[in-house]
Amino acid sequence: MNPLVIISKGKDPYDTTRRALKGFPLPDLQKRRILIKPNAGRSASPGQGVTTHPRVVEAAIDHLREEGGREIAIGEGFIFGVEGQEAFLSTGFKEISDRKKVRLYDLDRFDPAERRIPDGKLLRKVKISSALNGFDFIVSVPVMKTHMHTRVSLSIKNMKGLLLRGEKARLHHLRSDREIGQEHKALDLAISEMATILMPHLVIIDGTVGMEGMGPAYGKPKEMGVVLVGDNGVSADAVASRLMGFAPETIPHLLLSARRGLGEIGLEKIRGKPEDYLKWEDPFEPPPSTFSISFPDIMVYDEGSCSACLSTLLVLLRDYTSGMTGYRLADKKIHIAIGKGLKNCPEGTILIGNCTSRMKRRGVFVQGCPPVPSHITKTLSQKRGILGRKGQR
Repeated sequence: MNPLVIISKGKDPYDTTRRALKGFPLPDLQKRRILIKPNAGRSASPGQGVTTHPRVVEAAIDHLREEGGREIAIGEGFIFGVEGQEAFLSTGFKEISDRKKVRLYDLDRFDPAERRIPDGKLLRKVKISSALNGFDFIVSVPVMKTHMHTRVSLSIKNMKGLLLRGEKARLHHLRSDREIGQEHKALDLAISEMATILMPHLVIIDGTVGMEGMGPAYGKPKEMGVVLVGDNGVSADAVASRLMGFAPETIPHLLLSARRGLGEIGLEKIRGKPEDYLKWEDPFEPPPSTFSISFPDIMVYDEGSCSACLSTLLVLLRDYTSGMTGYRLADKKIHIAIGKGLKNCPEGTILIGNCTSRMKRRGVFVQGCPPVPSHITKTLSQKRGILGRKGQR
């Protein structure tokens, strides 16, 4: 039977989610151990489109309990520089956890567990949080966002948060398209391979307030007022992509996942309810494919950087350059370096990311893979004056 995706439209995240879930048939949950995986890996307030709205998860908890689910927890892994408990607090999930009496799991706090990927071209195995061994029903609850490297970030991409922190970064360092002889980016291929062993049992896509443009963290909030529910992540993501204004076949990791037989992306093969759900399509501003930002007083040394570090640098330059004027060298310019192939840079350079660690004696080293822009600026503020002194030697 063709996969079913329920779409609900409304102003209130809780009520909209409840309506969507009531229209979707669930399996017997009496003996299932349920883990809800939101998109909550960053510190952000609810309703900004950065993280899943906690009221969507609250509605999911209530519905799953009514359907027989008794053992329910919320789990997430976090990007480098983000402390788990602080993020749970700022995103609203600590409050939901306390009120609904469900446990919160910082997945990075557990030992690694290895899972093999049959027939993987890029990934032979991945390290996930061993916390997953305690659950047999995974609910992916992403927020509807664009993504600078995968075009969209929805339920399949959201499962990447189940990987241990180092594994998340590793997916951004994989071999290039040319080296693997593929027509798509290595990251997209890796996500599709990951999906063969990390496919959610239920998907609830939070489209109440999404993010467009420079997602997944630095775009603009986009009010949609929709929630989608399905039990096939690929198909649910295909419908969500279409509502965002993107043809599903133009989303590489969805196309690759469909080719693997993980789900349908042709809308004619998906049972969307209501049938006229496309009336709610509201195109998102796509992520930028090129960057035309000029920084005449910045010198960048980029040798073999990955997409994650490059995007971090672009956001740093776009949003934080006004606060970096105290880090100019003798030539009156700010020097920044990224990339694992870095071999030379002036003394006093700002070195961003773990790949530059072997050069850290030459300037200010900012640890991370990649470090978020706020962590970079925090590190620089703690070491203020170092660059200025070195640059005047």
